[in-house]
Amino acid sequence: MATLKEKLEEILIQLESLGDIKLSAIISRHGLLMVSRATQDSDSEAFAALAATLHMSAESTTKRLSNEAPNSIVVETDENSLITYSAGPNALIVVLASKEGGLGLILTELKKAAKSVEKLV
Repeated sequence: MATLKEKLEEILIQLESLGDIKLSAIISRHGLLMVSRATQDSDSEAFAALAATLHMSAESTTKRLSNEAPNSIVVETDENSLITYSAGPNALIVVLASKEGGLGLILTELKKAAKSVEKLV
């Protein structure tokens, strides 16, 4: 039987099959790294902490403005998109994707992945 870590890694592998994903991780809402897959040099633990901080700050802001929590946060640069996606009350999925990838497709697949992660954690 697969471990929790192996099941979470499989979810990230499926996301990466979309292509153009440079980094993916599943983290706790407190910024603790659960699993990550990076195709470039990165400090995964620092990345997890910063991504959780970004998501929680944006969530706090949107709750104050609209009384709703966001499903996802997208930060775009000239070359990449950083996406955090809520995976239930305990986890976030974070991806760094090339602008060449289809953002709509990535968000659709993140929604499916988030449901899987939520069931596991």
